[in-house]
Amino acid sequence: MQLSDDTRAVIEFLEASIEGGLRKGNDVGTILELGASLGEADLFNQISRTGTATWKVYSTLRRVKPGDEGYRQLEEEFALQMNALREQIATLVNHADDDTLRRFDEVYFGMTQGVIRNIVDLAHDLAKIKALQRDAE
Repeated sequence: MQLSDDTRAVIEFLEASIEGGLRKGNDVGTILELGASLGEADLFNQISRTGTATWKVYSTLRRVKPGDEGYRQLEEEFALQMNALREQIATLVNHADDDTLRRFDEVYFGMTQGVIRNIVDLAHDLAKIKALQRDAE
């Protein structure tokens, strides 16, 4: 998907503003571009909120050991948040070109460890964007 100059400028700003940069900058750009071009600001905000929740649960889950109290609930919550994020992204990219659809299908909608890592990386970026939005308010 071709990104507009405005979207490229936003991605450059985010890369410079987020310590360590974006992990999935191209995909964030695609999501931003689709959200803007389709007038889906509310859906983008939902995606960023769900991504933030996914990242927070994942970060907590990494600090807890299997068998610890609450571990199973964290796993279940992570799965719920991850699936909600995938559904929201699917709703948005459903309007994309075929190449973008195929790419997102391979990267985010399968059931492999690699897909989960990709979702976590995207959730990281979305959480960082949400934090920048909060700081700007």
